[in-house]
Amino acid sequence: MAFWFAYILTRPVGASFADWFSAAHAAGGVGYSKGAVSLVLLIAIVILVAFRGGAAARMQESPQAAANRLA
Repeated sequence: MAFWFAYILTRPVGASFADWFSAAHAAGGVGYSKGAVSLVLLIAIVILVAFRGGAAARMQESPQAAANRLA
C-alpha cells in the first residue's frame, strides 16, 4: 500500500519537472534536451539506489563480519 501511495504521489510531480526541464524556453521551460534530462535523472536514481542498497547491507551485517571485512 505504501508503495502505491508513493508512486501515485510522486509520478505526476516527477513528470512535471521532467517536462519543464525539457520544454523549450519559448514554451516556458528550461530548454534542456529530453536525452539530457533522462540521463541526469538516471544517474540520480542509480546513485540513490546504490547508496540506499549499501546502507541496508551494512545494517544487516553482523559486527563480527564487519570486523573481518576491515581486517
